[in-house]
Amino acid sequence: MSTEKPIAKMREKMGLTQAELSLLVGVSENTIANWEKGSASKWIRHLSRLCKILNCSLEDLEPEKQLQEHYRFDLTPNTLNAVKSYCLALFNNDKKAVTKISSFATLYDNQLRYWLDQADRIINQPQCDAREQVKEVDCEKIINALILYNLIIQLSYVLPNQITLEKFCEISKKVRLSHEFLSKDICFNEQHFSRKLILQTRYLSVYVIGWEPSQESPMHHHGNSLDAILILEGEMTHWLLPPEECKSENVPSENVPFEAYPSGQKFSGKAEKFTVGDWVFIDRHYAHQIANSSAKRLATLHVRFGAPPDDDKWEPSEDQPVSILQQTKQYQVMPCLEPLFLKLL
Repeated sequence: MSTEKPIAKMREKMGLTQAELSLLVGVSENTIANWEKGSASKWIRHLSRLCKILNCSLEDLEPEKQLQEHYRFDLTPNTLNAVKSYCLALFNNDKKAVTKISSFATLYDNQLRYWLDQADRIINQPQCDAREQVKEVDCEKIINALILYNLIIQLSYVLPNQITLEKFCEISKKVRLSHEFLSKDICFNEQHFSRKLILQTRYLSVYVIGWEPSQESPMHHHGNSLDAILILEGEMTHWLLPPEECKSENVPSENVPFEAYPSGQKFSGKAEKFTVGDWVFIDRHYAHQIANSSAKRLATLHVRFGAPPDDDKWEPSEDQPVSILQQTKQYQVMPCLEPLFLKLL
């Protein structure tokens, strides 16, 4: 396919003229001509219909070089606030505000234009409720979905063993998911701590864990994975062992069954206390242990870059009740948006 005129090539392959395609999409023939030349911005609500007609994906509609530039757009706090204002105006049928934000992005801010298009793509999914039925909380869902998509983008160009801990920390701290969004996935189990999956790609897992008082994980390591932990509720007691001490203590992998851990084995190192809003980062081959030593429940958000946990502590998802291994196979390094957002919304 030509990288200069992909839409024209696909249109010709379907045996359509520009006039015929314009009628099917619901735009003018001149608009189709400009799209094919690459001289006009393509609104995402039209792109969804265009992809169906041409039997292609969104990625097929743009040259690879341009797509790479889009994928490198970081979702900054200012851009995120602008997108939220756009969504609220859209749902409130404030056409003047929608046009103002959209026009500014098209003329002056390609980064904002990209993220407005992603928001439009979510809003115009058939699975979403009609706009007049959408409340402000749905804007929060969209914003949180974009935050997760940005996380995928930022980690999509490197393998887990090629990113530094410092860079991983920087990227993870941008995952400012709202508590309202996360609360539906926080669950507790009287027998053991309980995980629930939020997002899965081949190398990235985002999940929450609920801890009843006195529950803990054994001391374990995550191999070559990087981990970030954010305390959402309660107080977390945490132990951390460097690789050399981990090796000398013969600390097992997290995937070893609990019953196989040495009974009564003690590990050296001073425990630290972390409270709501604190981040904890685990480097490769470090061992750690988490405990809820307080009288209140503990909830933690985890960002894992590498192989996901593989044990029986996962709670099924009501939105997508499939196993974590099935999800690992389902998503790719750069997944398309639909599987991610269908689960979230």
